[in-house]
Amino acid sequence: MCIFCEKAKSELDGNLTAAQKREIESCVDLQERRIRATILTGFLGAGKTTFLNFVLKSLGHGRRIAVVQNEFGKVPIDDQLMLLEKSAAETIVMPNGCLCCRVRGDLVDALRRLADAPETLAAEASGGQKLDSLLIECSGLSEVLPVAQTFFSDPFVQASFKLDSVVCVCDAASFDQLEGGVASEGAAGADVAQLLREQLAISDVCLLNKCDLVDSAQRDQVSSRIREVNPAVRVVPCRHGKVNLAQVLQVNSFSLDGAISLDAHFLTSDADHGDGHGEGHDHGHGREEHPHAHSAMSSLGLEIAEAIERSALEDWLRSVVERLGQDLIRLKGVLRQHGEASCLVVQGVGGHIDVSDASDLQPATSRLVIIGRVSDWGLRKELQDGFLALGAASAKQGPGSRAFQPPDRMSASKLRAEGG
Repeated sequence: MCIFCEKAKSELDGNLTAAQKREIESCVDLQERRIRATILTGFLGAGKTTFLNFVLKSLGHGRRIAVVQNEFGKVPIDDQLMLLEKSAAETIVMPNGCLCCRVRGDLVDALRRLADAPETLAAEASGGQKLDSLLIECSGLSEVLPVAQTFFSDPFVQASFKLDSVVCVCDAASFDQLEGGVASEGAAGADVAQLLREQLAISDVCLLNKCDLVDSAQRDQVSSRIREVNPAVRVVPCRHGKVNLAQVLQVNSFSLDGAISLDAHFLTSDADHGDGHGEGHDHGHGREEHPHAHSAMSSLGLEIAEAIERSALEDWLRSVVERLGQDLIRLKGVLRQHGEASCLVVQGVGGHIDVSDASDLQPATSRLVIIGRVSDWGLRKELQDGFLALGAASAKQGPGSRAFQPPDRMSASKLRAEGG
């Protein structure tokens, strides 16, 4: 019998010892009552949201699933790309930061709300039943270890959720370029290569996505390199994020001892050794200091009310790719399309940009997020002006698209640009 079986979790003061936290994890009675949680990680553009959509479509009927999404930047896009009805999943979007830094305290608050709020919309829709599972989609620039630590840093959270597994989605086509191998730092820089290795180091499962873009020899080579980074990880090749979910979810594969081997202070509260989020983002805990990957990255969020003409958008995106070169890491957006009922979905990784139609999305505005080395003020102004010109050009052509009333917060000609 553990401390939670003896004492109401609401009475705990939050200062549990490492030994008590271990005791909680070994309590058989508690295991049956806790909600299984899966952390979904992977670098920008690997296919995390695509996989999340697949999970929700496969499991969302008749089950209550909670989703916490974290985006890098102030203009959220991924919540629009989730095609599930909102009643099927309790969704919390946490933009403007990575879960391992500024919004980690908000994550604890979000988990507390999910565990202790049967009156939520999702609960009402499912007859008041408790959550079946929790999925946390980290920003592609988040370190995972501090996110996993959240499940052990707060007594209420640890009593309510069991960290079942950490799943890392990797892009088979771009892995070598990003990670670079033992003797290289990767084309995206040493900070990105280090982040990718750290994401893999704590992961139990690696979904090697986009295997349709590589041949079998390349796939096997990448799989071997991933196992060099983490010999214990199970590599599951897939296409378009589709996989046998029995290999990924409810697998009970998270290893507390493995996490402690990566961070000797994993079970020690932040108050005991500092929050680890000071200058340099080393996350402390006895590990060698290194810059956080997002310290070199910025995001530029662009939003206008107007619909945009597709060919003009594609021409502008090509110019953005040429202008930014290797400084462009990720580009994504959901935009109203001029003259059409469907909207446009933009997905880009590096210089590879795809623009597609989506008839099942109804965005109220046109949003685009650019992530990379875009902190220069002159560059940001240039990109903002180019995006604003797309909307202005469509407006001159006349209505041409389905009726639309601009939101109160934004006139039809005003650009809302935010960055981080």
